[in-house]
Amino acid sequence: MADARAEGAMMSGVAPLSFRPLAEEDLPALGHWLDEPHVRAWWRADSDLEHLRRKYLPRIDGTEPTEVFVIVHDARDVGIIQRYRVRSYPEWDGVLAGAGVSLPDAAGIDYLIGVLDHVGRGTGTRVIDGFTSRLFADWPDVDHVVVTPQQANVASCRVLEKAGYELCWTGELDSDDPADFGTAALYVRSR
Repeated sequence: MADARAEGAMMSGVAPLSFRPLAEEDLPALGHWLDEPHVRAWWRADSDLEHLRRKYLPRIDGTEPTEVFVIVHDARDVGIIQRYRVRSYPEWDGVLAGAGVSLPDAAGIDYLIGVLDHVGRGTGTRVIDGFTSRLFADWPDVDHVVVTPQQANVASCRVLEKAGYELCWTGELDSDDPADFGTAALYVRSR
């Protein structure tokens, strides 16, 4: 089925888009993407390879419940996207509840397009829409997908809106994650 979608995309003039599981050999590229100014402004994470190994190897080997994928656009690795069930992270579930959102059967996603020439060209909207559809297909117990970009990250907010997400709340999240500092915009897409 994936080949048929890719073939159809090529025939329609739209570059093929796919997702493959993150592997340890992808970590240097991830570190490079995290250092890109357009990513660093919003995804405030350490790009050191040892830090990336500590953080992502448990996700790669499945000992942590977050699943991370490399975004492949037109046969080129351009970023990452990850998914997780909110209930797998009780602290994060509590942060969302503090924002007045209680979605017991929700999943969350986080994403970055690390290759600058793929930013502002519609790639992000296709990524979010396609990945959300895949998440709903893979996880039939999930009724909602939540995302919390910074409200000032206008490009990310627009991408979410174009991909069918609705703004549900804005405010300060009670979170220790540096990426959550500032005014957040909580978006939800329902099944």
